[in-house]
Amino acid sequence: MNKIKFFSAIGLFGLFAIANVEAAQVKVTITNNASAGGVALTPVWVGFHNGSFDSYDSGVAASSQLESLAEDGNSSALSATFSADGTLVATAKAALGNRVQGSIGSAPITAGSSVSAIFDLSGGMSNQYFSYASMVLPSNDYFIANENPLAHNLADLFSNGGSFSFNIGVNGSINDAGTEINDFTTSAGNGLFAGLPPMQGGPNMGADENGVVHNVSNPYADFLNIPANFDLAAFDFNSSTLYPNGLATVTISAVPLPATFWFMTSGLVGLVSFSRKKYQLKAEV
Repeated sequence: MNKIKFFSAIGLFGLFAIANVEAAQVKVTITNNASAGGVALTPVWVGFHNGSFDSYDSGVAASSQLESLAEDGNSSALSATFSADGTLVATAKAALGNRVQGSIGSAPITAGSSVSAIFDLSGGMSNQYFSYASMVLPSNDYFIANENPLAHNLADLFSNGGSFSFNIGVNGSINDAGTEINDFTTSAGNGLFAGLPPMQGGPNMGADENGVVHNVSNPYADFLNIPANFDLAAFDFNSSTLYPNGLATVTISAVPLPATFWFMTSGLVGLVSFSRKKYQLKAEV
């Protein structure tokens, strides 16, 4: 690495390091992209970690923690595992602590609505990765989550002006946990949609399926007891016409920083710029 590139790298690293210390808060917004009558989401569990938390693997039986979330929208068991520096599937990377988590929304996130929460982050690079999980309503065990724990990196905040967005639950990526037989008489979230039978009366009401996590290829086609004359069209989350941006959009933004931070970073940028010019002049001599 030549000296110009070295000082550029030091400058960028310094900016990131200072931002990580000063910008300790981030705002996470979840927006349901469905049109009226489309599917809803349970309050979204989110966690920040060092890449050590993995929620599921396709083709493998879901953990009991994921089962609770996918069947009943209950993230408490997942949350307890996360707090204990655990993971839901095997991982080679050790947890460092400093994990941060929470739930966004206090009720089902229905079509077209948005919910937000602010999180205080600490520990620098030990919580730079973002994970999420939510149950899809109505269903017995449909869910969305990131299979790759390294998919969403908060370093993107500082390369995109302090904010970045991505779509979740995109066409063909929604999962069936394989834990409960799909049946509208025991599915959750029915009460949000006119024409469906009453919601299940409690957790884990459906028959066990004993399957594995897999993508949903034809939404609701295999459900038992589909109400007569009920139109399932709005629930087709694999339709690029109805859900061109997936089930939801996540936006993560750095909470506005004190004015002193901008002076600090501006000074560092100036220092890097000066160093670049200095070594460019030397190179020309």
